[in-house]
Amino acid sequence: MSSGLYDGGIKELAQLDVSPEHLADPDRRASVDNPFCGDQVDLEITVEAGRVTALAQRVRGCMLCQAAANVVAQSAIGLSSAEIGHVHSRLAGMLAGDSTPDWAPPGWERLVLFEPVHRHRSRHGCVLLPFRALLEALC
Repeated sequence: MSSGLYDGGIKELAQLDVSPEHLADPDRRASVDNPFCGDQVDLEITVEAGRVTALAQRVRGCMLCQAAANVVAQSAIGLSSAEIGHVHSRLAGMLAGDSTPDWAPPGWERLVLFEPVHRHRSRHGCVLLPFRALLEALC
C-alpha cells in the first residue's frame, strides 16, 4: 500500500458500524461490484418523495470502499438522486484532479479524507462504488 493512502482517518471511518445490512421493507435495491478489485456493495433504500429516507448496505471490499460506504450511509439520508449525483460528480472530479480546494459539498466534508486517493487511479473505483450503488438504486 502507498504511504499516506490510509492516513487521516480512513481506517477509523472504515471500521464504523453506521448502517444495518438490511431494511425490513426496502423500496429499492442495488448490487454493484468493481471487477478490477472484487469490491461489492449491496444496498437497500427506502424513498419518499424522491428522497432517501433509510439506507442499509453490505460491503465486501477494501478499506477505501468501506470508508466511502460509511460516508454515504451517514450523509445521503434526505437527499434526492440529483443531489447525490452532484456529490458523486464532485468526488469523481477531485479524484481526477479537476477540483477546487472547497470541492466537498456541505454535509459531505468527510470526503476530503479521500484526497490522497487521487494519485492512485486504480483505487478511484473503490471510492466511487458506494455512490454507484446508491445512484443505481435511485434510478
